[in-house]
Amino acid sequence: MKTNNKRNSTILMLNDPTYLKIFMAFIGMIITFAICCGIYYGCNAGMSHSARGQQTRRFALSSLMVWIPLAIIGVRPNLPVAMAAVTGVAWATTYPLLYHLTNRRKSPDYENYGEIACGIYIFGLAAAVGMIGGGMIVAVAEWALLMVSLSLAVYYRLYGTCIDANGMKILQDSHPNEIIEFARSYSWWKVALLLVAIVALLAGVVMMNIRSGVALEPWRIAVAALAALVFAWYMFKPRRGMFQRSGIVRLWLDIKEYSANDKRYVTEMERRLKDLNVRPLGKPFGKPSTIMMVIGESASRDYMSAFTKMDHDTTPWMRGMAEDKEHCVLFPNSYSCAMHTVQSLEKALTEYNQYNGRQFYDSCSVIDIAHKLGYRVHWYSNQGHLGANDTPITLVANTAEVAKWTKQDLGKVQYDESLVDFLDELDPAENNFLVLHLKGSHFNFLNRYPADRTVWGKQGVQDNVLNFENSLRYTDDVLRQFYEYASKRLNLQAMVYFSDHATIPDRHRSPNFAGFGDVRIPLFVCFTDEYMACHPDRIEALKANKDAFFTNDLAYELMCGIFDVESNHFDESSSLASKTYRYTRDDLTTYEGKARIADDK
Repeated sequence: MKTNNKRNSTILMLNDPTYLKIFMAFIGMIITFAICCGIYYGCNAGMSHSARGQQTRRFALSSLMVWIPLAIIGVRPNLPVAMAAVTGVAWATTYPLLYHLTNRRKSPDYENYGEIACGIYIFGLAAAVGMIGGGMIVAVAEWALLMVSLSLAVYYRLYGTCIDANGMKILQDSHPNEIIEFARSYSWWKVALLLVAIVALLAGVVMMNIRSGVALEPWRIAVAALAALVFAWYMFKPRRGMFQRSGIVRLWLDIKEYSANDKRYVTEMERRLKDLNVRPLGKPFGKPSTIMMVIGESASRDYMSAFTKMDHDTTPWMRGMAEDKEHCVLFPNSYSCAMHTVQSLEKALTEYNQYNGRQFYDSCSVIDIAHKLGYRVHWYSNQGHLGANDTPITLVANTAEVAKWTKQDLGKVQYDESLVDFLDELDPAENNFLVLHLKGSHFNFLNRYPADRTVWGKQGVQDNVLNFENSLRYTDDVLRQFYEYASKRLNLQAMVYFSDHATIPDRHRSPNFAGFGDVRIPLFVCFTDEYMACHPDRIEALKANKDAFFTNDLAYELMCGIFDVESNHFDESSSLASKTYRYTRDDLTTYEGKARIADDK
């Protein structure tokens, strides 16, 4: 009889809604804890015993904190709660899993736990806010979080790697036109399908949450509101919130902080210039003259007929100029220090390089050197100006007396030839240092030249290799126009052309190092008889070093040599225009020092 009474009592408890909700909350807590531990132990490596214990306790406490108020409120399984759970699991899983898949074979220890704990609170916050009628707010937030997770998955699918500092910096520095061009490189129906999927995801999340509110007693509403506030505070509290400690959010904030640190370049300018001493060497030119530096984009010497024997004569002007070995030098062993524009040019334009331990913000630039020599500096660029999100490139450019960018209307292609019009602004009665920054062969290659300048292939037809070669041919002609204009009207004395980095046109571009084809760049220097007479030692050094190995983070030193100066901010032994140039193939690196040029076979 007693046994039957106990059994009946148990049945009554399970049939009681209150006990049933407590039981379901207990099961939910166990499942939440188990999922978190599974993600943590499965997607991290090399954790110490104390770290394992700390995070296990963290997940247990977080699960308890979320499910106790949900049990009190009386949460029940429904579509909004399921959607909150899916969002929390997606956030907890995506970055740790992709990071693990990327690093499991090359790193003995790593730990991502912020997303996992944050995922628990996302679930609790979304469920609590939804129950008190905030379904639409929850829907938008869940959609945004799911978009982040899906974007990380797409990034991994495209590049075979979890997003890292390189990828995040490129993402933050990207101009809207670059995003538009990237989208246009895919078939219209693929882009349309993606947009439909994004809208469908939003619509689906809204539908899942549209009836999330339930009739609750006032005290339950108060508990739900209090729980939501606690979860929100724990996720977003300053500096220690779990959202900020999520790996992907930490990465975003770290790159933002890095970029903000670059702003010190402006605030410390007065101190740098006060310390800068520059003494000109050689003989002065007979009349006001111009030194010109042209920075290319994504140009690869592997596809340039001036450097490589090819069926297609992609650089006829440069090839013809190089035949005059008295006045021109090609450097066939030149490399980029990075695979992306900002990381490359923040070093090429300043003292900051892979080898000297300096930082961008405390380094003098080629513009600073030109100013000390009395040159008026003009900077003209066909790359987008990023305005408030200034990159190191625009920070340097804005120190010029004249810094202008071609008009970058969204969705409108601007060709490099438009930079020729700016040259009328230079006064031939002054000494000028002219910097021209090209769009060059930036992807999408088909957009880098007018259709009527197509030499190989059919106009308007996507063929990446032929489009790339056409873009190089077009750039070659633009260089010719720069040279001829400056020679005739501005008393050009020396012209330097190099690219920020290279690219492999028939392969999808990667944010990380994917082979030396991404860094083999052109370097071309030409000079006049008068320059040769005034700076014979520099000419002799340039010709002697024509087969030397070079990375373009030493472009600052190259330009100091061409300016022919002595300075406390110029390492003579790092300049191709110096007889003391010390770097060999074995000394040089790329990809922030992670890849040796000597390994390029």
